[in-house]
Amino acid sequence: MTQHNLGTAYSDLPTGDRGANLQRAIDCYTAALRVYTEQEFPQDWAMTQHNLGTAYSDLPTGDRGANLQRAIDCYTAALRVRTEQEFPQDWAATQNNLGIAYWNLPTGDLEGNLQRAIDCYNAALRVRTEQEFPQEWAETTANIGLVEWTIARERTDDWQGRGWDREQMWDRAEQHLEQAITTFRAIGHAHQVEKSERQLEELRAERGA
Repeated sequence: MTQHNLGTAYSDLPTGDRGANLQRAIDCYTAALRVYTEQEFPQDWAMTQHNLGTAYSDLPTGDRGANLQRAIDCYTAALRVRTEQEFPQDWAATQNNLGIAYWNLPTGDLEGNLQRAIDCYNAALRVRTEQEFPQEWAETTANIGLVEWTIARERTDDWQGRGWDREQMWDRAEQHLEQAITTFRAIGHAHQVEKSERQLEELRAERGA
């Protein structure tokens, strides 16, 4: 438990070198997993795997593709315990973070990675409803918009069979960001409103360029 908490402290530390802090967090989480085994402490193991995945996803140093693949492996492992039926909120959080990792993954099949990201976000929204979890719903909805924006920007004629019309993707990306902004504003999350409004402005500028 101490190693896990130490890892969380390093991960959240706002001062010092971000890369070094996250590497220390990774070392602590990895040490904790020597005791937190899936067989003996499944919930603690899954929580640590999730947090380790987030540390790798945020790590600004090293090989970005390799770091994100490690994050994906950690999140996927955590989902063996964090099932939708038994731990729905934890499951949804891990699905959301897995979607972020796939969206950012610079290696492999870009089209496939983006589809996996959308699939993860849509899965998370089965739990993260606007009525019960408005903040989490808005965060995941905004994330879907960012993937759709990426698809609109990157789509090529080689991408077949997914129904990804470029103009429709521009429209859907705008709509999802607008929906997220409305909910963020309703619950008083000014920082998230500002962030999503900035993203929406950038999207519209890029679309009109």
